[in-house]
Amino acid sequence: MSEVSVRAMAMALAAMLSPLAANAGVGDPMRGQSLFVAKGCVQCHAVRGAGGRVGPDLGRTAVKGSFFEIAAAMWNHSTAMDEKMREFRVARPSFEKEELSDLLAFLYFLNYFDEPGEPRVGKVLFAQKHCIQCHSLGREGGTAGPRLDALPRGTAPLRIAQDLWNHGPVMVPAIRRMGLDVPKFEGSEIIDLFAYLRSHGQRRTAREFRSSGDPAQGKRLFATKGCARCHGVFGKGPGIGPDLGKTELRGSVTQLAGRMWNHWSAMSEAMGALGMAPPKFQRDELADVFAYLFVSRYDGGSGGAKRGDDVYRLKGCAACHGSGGEGNVGPSLRKTTVGETKEVIFQRMWNHAPKMRDKMGLHQIPWPRFEADELAALLALLAGGWSDRPAPVHAARGSR
Repeated sequence: MSEVSVRAMAMALAAMLSPLAANAGVGDPMRGQSLFVAKGCVQCHAVRGAGGRVGPDLGRTAVKGSFFEIAAAMWNHSTAMDEKMREFRVARPSFEKEELSDLLAFLYFLNYFDEPGEPRVGKVLFAQKHCIQCHSLGREGGTAGPRLDALPRGTAPLRIAQDLWNHGPVMVPAIRRMGLDVPKFEGSEIIDLFAYLRSHGQRRTAREFRSSGDPAQGKRLFATKGCARCHGVFGKGPGIGPDLGKTELRGSVTQLAGRMWNHWSAMSEAMGALGMAPPKFQRDELADVFAYLFVSRYDGGSGGAKRGDDVYRLKGCAACHGSGGEGNVGPSLRKTTVGETKEVIFQRMWNHAPKMRDKMGLHQIPWPRFEADELAALLALLAGGWSDRPAPVHAARGSR
């Protein structure tokens, strides 16, 4: 696949995501996609099949989760990546200004939109999930429910998911009366099913649907639709239902809609016990709610400075940078990281990695690897500082 093809695909995805990222206050995916090519990432990594084959396809198999999960994976992969880059005589990328923030935003939001579904698989699912019992496509299917070949072919998958959700109060009791199981969706099943429905749709213009969504509007809807009465986001909520910040929410927005549908029966019963009706969505409302949840996961949970201090010592940072960040073999962190954002601090860590690796190699110190929560805690410490104790007076190199 040529670099031109990669750039075209990446730009198409990034252009759709830039309004969402701008509303979220994160890096710019449009600039991030340019950096993905300019910094040589594309020589080893593909984006949904377009690009290199040395490393994993970052549009399909990349770590999907918070900023900290992606950053930790990138850091842990650093030494192996350096070896491959030396082997292929590719310069190791360094970053300045907001470059790394933009690149990480591009990688994070790559998985927001769906890959193309497989209509042939969807046709099998249409029968397996018992949709054909009530709904017809062409000459096949039942008549209890509305025909599904009346959809415009350009209908966005998330619009279909929204209609499916709104139809739940009628559809679920009808399915149970027939003695059938309410369909559930795993992996990309819902995408394949919707691809099959769209392939039989009418050749007319679909209603406009901003599938990127508006996270600010989604946050308001999360409250007004009653979601916040049961679900919290990273501990901010009642805790009746799963915390939607901590719960596994990987995948595209349509896959998330599939998981939400899987929860319909349990949720409707719980809402009934609270005297609430299941929420209905119109226009772009479901997209807005998912945009809010997706963006909320970017920052992840707070690590906490106390945990960060433990990570700082356990990973060997104190051996070079001093027990209180005052500096020793390595530079003072009090002067370079305190008050900075997590993106800026991680960028400095990344740029510093080659010197750090050489120093650690000389002293036979293993390369530190981080789980996402460990990196979150460490960055919280580095940003907040060692406020619980003053810098030691023996801060000069070699004063031990």
